[in-house]
Amino acid sequence: MTPLLAPLAERDFRRYFWGQVLSSVGSGLHTVALGWYLLERTGSATDVALVWTATWGAGLVALPLSGPLADRYSRRFVCIGADLARLATVGALAGLAFAGNLPLWAVYTFTFVVGFGHSVFWPAITALLQEIIRPDQVEAASGLVEVTFQVGTLTGAAFGGPVLIRYGLGWALTIDAATYAVSAIALLSLHHRPAKREHHAPVAAIVREGLAYLRSQPTVAGFGIVSVMPWVATICLNVVSVAYVLQVMHRSATVYGLGDMIYGLGAVVSGFLAALLVLRLGASSAMRSVVVGLLAVYVVLIWGPTQVAVYLGLMLAAGFCSSAFRVMANSVLFRVVPNEVMGRTSATFLLASMMMQVLATLAVGPLVNAHGARGGFVLLAAIVLASLLGLILLAPRLRLRPEPARESD
Repeated sequence: MTPLLAPLAERDFRRYFWGQVLSSVGSGLHTVALGWYLLERTGSATDVALVWTATWGAGLVALPLSGPLADRYSRRFVCIGADLARLATVGALAGLAFAGNLPLWAVYTFTFVVGFGHSVFWPAITALLQEIIRPDQVEAASGLVEVTFQVGTLTGAAFGGPVLIRYGLGWALTIDAATYAVSAIALLSLHHRPAKREHHAPVAAIVREGLAYLRSQPTVAGFGIVSVMPWVATICLNVVSVAYVLQVMHRSATVYGLGDMIYGLGAVVSGFLAALLVLRLGASSAMRSVVVGLLAVYVVLIWGPTQVAVYLGLMLAAGFCSSAFRVMANSVLFRVVPNEVMGRTSATFLLASMMMQVLATLAVGPLVNAHGARGGFVLLAAIVLASLLGLILLAPRLRLRPEPARESD
């Protein structure tokens, strides 16, 4: 088996992989079906946006707690608990949909609870990956994890509309609930190397220890912030690209949807090739290369090409570069952050990312209204340039850090 796929030869990673692929399919289907349902029912894009607001709001509440939770208890059982909570919540929402009694307050309330579950799940599943992969497969495993997210999201999004139209919202939500059950069963069957932890330490003490670790490792803390900035630009891209297709290219929603699909294709490819770039160029050079590539894409879009083929090529490159950087940055963090604090560390970076996303999306709308889509791409280029400068400053220091000791099997 090729080294890029070697982690799939390992029983535990294989179960982890397929469980998360199916869970991502369900989440993508849920997101698209619910968004279409709300827009058709209310005719208001604001009502659709409130679903995302509920999700982000849940993350802002949950993430300060989810990191300590992942570092105090078994990551595997934290993930299973989050899966079961989301299964029950989405299942209840599906029941209301089948009954034909789905008030909007229930949609937003249940979405908040599901978003809370997502924010508990992700720090724990990130830290759990350290416990099941071999040190020599970090980059390949990180790339395959990106594939689970991108393939699942693309597939779920593709099926969301047809399932909603043919079978209704209740069945779309039921499928999503079932995928949480599959994920929980896959995680329950894992063998892993659990990190040593103080199970009876107060949560407040665990939080203090996590913050103390980041204060003692400013390079790691800075790199973690830098690592999420291209993703913040990607969130803003969802806003700017709509205006670009309409205002600059004068094209229809079909071109916008095609661009979004091509972006996802580039992201999927990055999951397989990012590890290869690291092997060929080294981690620091590979990360700089893909960030420079992403910056170049946004600079070209400021210039404003209107050809569909050029736009789609740029979306392919943007998807590849943004996701490849996330794969590489996560691999670096897996190597330099001790497993016993990985839950708190990843939760801190996710919280920083979410806060930056809120600020950036609040800024990009008025910017596009005032200066058009090209003004929006100026903001995206500035965010990526800041990430590149931080990377140039911090990556050489990280490269000199020793890999944290791991327990033997």
